[in-house]
Amino acid sequence: MINCQNIIDFCLEYLEGGLPEDEHGRFERHLAVCGECVAFFETYRRTSEISRQALAAKMPTELKAAVHSYLRARCVGGTADAPVVKDE
Repeated sequence: MINCQNIIDFCLEYLEGGLPEDEHGRFERHLAVCGECVAFFETYRRTSEISRQALAAKMPTELKAAVHSYLRARCVGGTADAPVVKDE
């Protein structure tokens, strides 16, 4: 039997298709009866989708240059690799 903690532990394996067939079935049966786990699992699944989308997004060149200039102006004595930000 899979419990709520197992759902949390097995989310990634489930999404990647790595759960053995019997565990996969128990995982789905638990979701069928536990609304709280469904809410958690959907949030978990959606978070990874949103993260992938955000990482794939391209920042416009002008915005990238403006952010870069802003950050360089805010740094004191740092380098591009290890900026030190002023305390305000």
